[in-house]
Amino acid sequence: MGQLHEYNIRIPLRMTQLTEKNGCVMSLSFDWKGHDGRVINVKIDSVISVIPCAEQKSGSVGDRYECEIEGRREYLFYSKLQPRKWFKLQQVSEEIYNDYYKLPGG
Repeated sequence: MGQLHEYNIRIPLRMTQLTEKNGCVMSLSFDWKGHDGRVINVKIDSVISVIPCAEQKSGSVGDRYECEIEGRREYLFYSKLQPRKWFKLQQVSEEIYNDYYKLPGG
């Protein structure tokens, strides 16, 4: 039997956040481009947990935020390496995945 694969790519996010005096970051909302091309502002209902994580594909180091968004649990990621940025994983086809992660000259 063949193995099932999930193909995910990193989608950068424009995040609205609040930084407390002690340096803690509270994510409030982010902009997301829908399938129809329109950009919507998505409110984060709550942050359930924040854990340090690393992404093997890119070598990125940061935090994984487990959030409740519109009644669903979703993960958002914050890269601590320069350039620091927020991103979300989006499931795509194998073809899009391979094109996204294609090495230069390959």
